Amino acid sequence: MQYTSNCYNDTFEFGKEFSKTLTKGDVVILNGDLGAGKTAFTAGVAAGLGITDYVSSPTFTIVNEYRNGKTPVFHFDLYRLTGEDDLYDIGVEEYLSNDGICIFEWPEFAKSLLDSYYTVEIQKDLSVSEDYRKIIITKSGNKNEHISD
Repeated sequence: MQYTSNCYNDTFEFGKEFSKTLTKGDVVILNGDLGAGKTAFTAGVAAGLGITDYVSSPTFTIVNEYRNGKTPVFHFDLYRLTGEDDLYDIGVEEYLSNDGICIFEWPEFAKSLLDSYYTVEIQKDLSVSEDYRKIIITKSGNKNEHISD
């Protein structure tokens, strides 16, 4: 699945649309530079799942929990972690065995713990405009495939 975004709202709405493909227990990993729109995408996913809380980046909290929708969303920012042991310290196994959706920013240490997941690649292209983003979603795990448009 590929999408072009020209503003925050485009990225938010695409996240909201993408949430329709998710089921309880799914995992999403987000790749993109600082300021690419990872949290905007996550906010859209959360809204699509009925979350009404304000979604913010968990940069300093490591994980933000949103439980007031039809499916809980657990939003991780692993940027400040130093290794896989840190994941166990924050209880990542509990989150992954929960019936919620786990979304990881800076997911390098988490990938080895995951059987399958969606990868959301958010690419800035400043040659087009400051706000332009190309968003590409693939599914990994037992099958490695692009999601149909």
